[in-house]
Amino acid sequence: MEETGKKAETKSKKLAKTKKKSKPSVKERIVAFWKGVKAEFRKIIWPSKESLKNQTIAVLVVSVVLSVFIRFFDIACQYVVEFIR
Repeated sequence: MEETGKKAETKSKKLAKTKKKSKPSVKERIVAFWKGVKAEFRKIIWPSKESLKNQTIAVLVVSVVLSVFIRFFDIACQYVVEFIR
């Protein structure tokens, strides 16, 4: 029985050693990460300049309209609070 126990121990030690060897180094993991980033960037469909311009204008217009609406709502709330006092 001791022999099978020793064999199991040596097998587990061998497995532990092979697991340690298979783990990539920090440098290899960093290089693999940046290769993955580069590959993902190639998959991106970038908008055209015209589309980008149109979307930027839309965002700016919506932002201005919303800020004006919030300002008027704030003024109205302030008026109501002052009226209640």
